[in-house]
Amino acid sequence: MRKIILTLLLVVSFSATYGQNKFQERQNKYFVEAAAKEYNLNEAQQKELTELRTAMVIAYGESQKEAKAGTITKEEKKAKNGEASKAFNNGVIKLTGKNYKELAPFFKRMREELKEVK
Repeated sequence: MRKIILTLLLVVSFSATYGQNKFQERQNKYFVEAAAKEYNLNEAQQKELTELRTAMVIAYGESQKEAKAGTITKEEKKAKNGEASKAFNNGVIKLTGKNYKELAPFFKRMREELKEVK
């Protein structure tokens, strides 16, 4: 009985993790395609943007897990997320040649549109 329960628990957790990863991949793809269209990014720039966004999402996820586990405080989580966001924003600034003020409307629009990506 324990083996069956353990196996089911393992399958459920694997499915949830895999599903979340696919969801993140779809969001990243949507974001990169929109940025490529908006800022005329070439293939190399799109690849770099994908890497930047993936790193940011991973950092956010890790800080969320650490906060839930109680290994970091809310302030530490906020600082980690801030660092990840700053690195991402600086990377996008470098890729597009735009300053943050010029990119802010795009970022705001993407936050809203990404909520609708399934």
